Amino acid sequence: MYRFLSILTILIIISTVPIVSAEVIRGESTVPDWVKNTVGWWASEQIPDSAFLQGIQYLIKEGIIVVEIPTEIDSEAAEEVPGWVKNTAGWWADDKIHDTTFVAGIKYLIGKGIIVVEQEVEVEESVEEVVEIKNFYMEINGGNCCFNWAYVGEEYKIQIETYDEQHGKYIDGVEISAKIISNGGELRHDFGEVTTEDGVYKNSIIIPSMDWYAENILSVTGEYYGVEKTIEKEFDVFKDNSSRPGGSGASAGSCAHVSPLSISSQMTDPQGIAFSKSGTKMFIVGNKDANDKIYEYTLTGAYCIGTASFVDALNINSQEADPRGLAFNKSGTKMFIAGNNKDAVHEYTLTVPWDVSTASLVGSFDILSQTQTITGLAFNKSGTKMFITDTAGADNTVVEYTLATAWNVLTASYVATFSVQGQDQSPTGIAFSKSGTKMFITGNDGNDVNEYTLATAWNVSTASFVDSFSVNSQETAPNTIWFDSTGKTMFIVGNAGDDVNVYKLTTAWDVSTASFTG
Repeated sequence: MYRFLSILTILIIISTVPIVSAEVIRGESTVPDWVKNTVGWWASEQIPDSAFLQGIQYLIKEGIIVVEIPTEIDSEAAEEVPGWVKNTAGWWADDKIHDTTFVAGIKYLIGKGIIVVEQEVEVEESVEEVVEIKNFYMEINGGNCCFNWAYVGEEYKIQIETYDEQHGKYIDGVEISAKIISNGGELRHDFGEVTTEDGVYKNSIIIPSMDWYAENILSVTGEYYGVEKTIEKEFDVFKDNSSRPGGSGASAGSCAHVSPLSISSQMTDPQGIAFSKSGTKMFIVGNKDANDKIYEYTLTGAYCIGTASFVDALNINSQEADPRGLAFNKSGTKMFIAGNNKDAVHEYTLTVPWDVSTASLVGSFDILSQTQTITGLAFNKSGTKMFITDTAGADNTVVEYTLATAWNVLTASYVATFSVQGQDQSPTGIAFSKSGTKMFITGNDGNDVNEYTLATAWNVSTASFVDSFSVNSQETAPNTIWFDSTGKTMFIVGNAGDDVNVYKLTTAWDVSTASFTG
């Protein structure tokens, strides 16, 4: 809570350009971090002008910016803030321009009367009532302080910053409780309860073992004058730098996306492909000698199929004799197979994430009433929507379902159908951009990839065709498609060559910019 004297505020509108020293900002160490944060938020329109002015008035009051106020005052009305000033403020907050350039923008705002300089005179007659803090703001691992990944045997850092409810300045005394849990909810480390000092709490931990491999969650709870907030932030743990997407460790030299990668020694007629979240495991569903299986491979570098080595295969013939689509949940603890033999989507649990040898069937969802010839399977990133491609007769469609419980296909219900007949009469595979605003369909009719935009994310009824990209020179029977997390690497699997082909996109999620990587 704050207690303060009421003040008589004299608002002085400056009619002429005030004198602002070229050396008004006395080194980066003088400017508090919260001021730059405030300026950045204002530039990106996350906070109102009032919060921004508070930061600037602080700089003037503390003598960090020196302003000489003229003796003659003009009450001319202020103009609106020009767009270039916000651009300049944002660049300064990101340390992209010098302090003097930012000061020139402030000089302009003061000269135009957009910023009013306040002179405060204390009046001792009255005391305001106690004001209660009703809210606060908490930021976890913001800016460039910390990474969202870590390596086994190395340090993982955390930083928690607490601000007032206007995001204007740091506040102390927030009680922080931080812990790391697995994606399955298992407690891995408890940082305990602390109180922030100077509005910032920092800590770190050495990642102990490969038991932490893949996804983890940093969970932080803050409590301040009865207001409580909890924020969770995901981070990944890798064996070493070479296994991180975009890593540059010792194995990076072998991480070229060499293709095509033949998989004929393990299977014929490959139908579906998926990668683990780290990109260091690859899974393909296919058939070999009348045995329908999920084939698992390890990669020494993320999405680097040239380094793939076969690990194991899971026989699913007793559940599905004609598997077509393959998908996993984000944590790799659930696997889904769509097939034509049972006209169903089969759900499995994996007791060890991303290890198909530990999979066991949970149940199956019958989709015969909507589809007859299943060819592809995909989910949205939260697992609350499921999509099936179908080539039954003239019904060359994408079928959308909602899941009442995330990643539980037994709770699925039909929503809508979208026809791709105009682009391909034999759709085989399906993928989406991370945002769900783009959809990609592979097809055997044109041996191409068709790109669509969705006006509403993850709603196929709002899709419209954009462009096509031919893969005919590499694969005459493309069955499935996959993108890496950046949207700049595309994988196509087909049964004409029984191989995996890689394409690089110069513009993320834009197939018109794709080129084959051979």
